[in-house]
Amino acid sequence: MASKRKRKLEKKASREFQDKMVARRAATSNALWTYGLPLAIILVVGLGIYFAFFYELGDPKAEKWELEDPQTGEVFSSEDYFNDGLTFVEFFNTKCHHCQEQEPVLQEIYDNYMDEQSVNYTSSFHMFSIGGYKMGSGQDSATTISNFKTDYGSQWPHLYDPSGELMGDYGFSSYPSMVLIKKGEIVYSHSGKLTESQLSAQIDKYL
Repeated sequence: MASKRKRKLEKKASREFQDKMVARRAATSNALWTYGLPLAIILVVGLGIYFAFFYELGDPKAEKWELEDPQTGEVFSSEDYFNDGLTFVEFFNTKCHHCQEQEPVLQEIYDNYMDEQSVNYTSSFHMFSIGGYKMGSGQDSATTISNFKTDYGSQWPHLYDPSGELMGDYGFSSYPSMVLIKKGEIVYSHSGKLTESQLSAQIDKYL
């Protein structure tokens, strides 16, 4: 009899425990619906307002630099140009055939926008070519960059990057690669050759 009574008590305790667990789950579910859903709605609405009115995605920031033109010995700092009008920067290698073909096109760009005798001249446009990077087993030096500029008679600064890392900092790994920078931000980037009309169209877009 004692054993039978014990089993009845155990079954009763088990049912009471199960009833308590069901009640707890129901209470938790009700709390989630009562408080969790409104909080989630408030969070979503708040994020929507933040991204709509306060958050600015913007363009990627341009890495700063201070580099020398080995032909002239003049040192140029990006801080003097990146927030002043529109700046064109090309990353090149003197042994790159596409870069060699791009050089006369860039001279046309220079003549069009930076020659004071040109009808399209503007003091708000600046341009630089930057080298010092590897190609195959070779790497450009200050001397090869200076000679390259002299051979082509180029009139804009050709700068030497002794670290050899700036091009990678801009996310490029092929030649030629180029960016347009305005207000310290990259507004256009491209890898590969461009014609004069293609590049002019992008410059005119952001000037």
